[in-house]
Amino acid sequence: MEFPSADAQILRSMQALEQHATIRSYDNGAVIFSVGELGDCMFGVLEGEVRLDWAEGHVAESLGPGRVFGEGALVQSTHTRHGTATAVAATRLLVLNRETFLFALQTLPVFAVELLASLEARMEDLRRQMDR
Repeated sequence: MEFPSADAQILRSMQALEQHATIRSYDNGAVIFSVGELGDCMFGVLEGEVRLDWAEGHVAESLGPGRVFGEGALVQSTHTRHGTATAVAATRLLVLNRETFLFALQTLPVFAVELLASLEARMEDLRRQMDR
């Protein structure tokens, strides 16, 4: 039996909270956020693709449907973005702000575990990419 990925599980939880969240659409090439900006929300990719550029463009991630990013903004009230996120196709994102995040933790306690699993999976992907 195949289990859903950590990101798929967290996106499913985010979609359950969709009535409390916002959906934003971005055209190909649109910058979602830039390095150094204050962050106040995380994102789940519903459609399209997002490229995250880290370390002045030396490391990049490509995130498609079912992937999440920007989680740091939910746990730090003065979070500064560490990378730049750009839509590389027409993209729809589910946006979860801190208030909705706290609501999610109260109504879906497993959401915190899903978020940690998602972060760990992305860190492992980045470690592999940097080892190449």
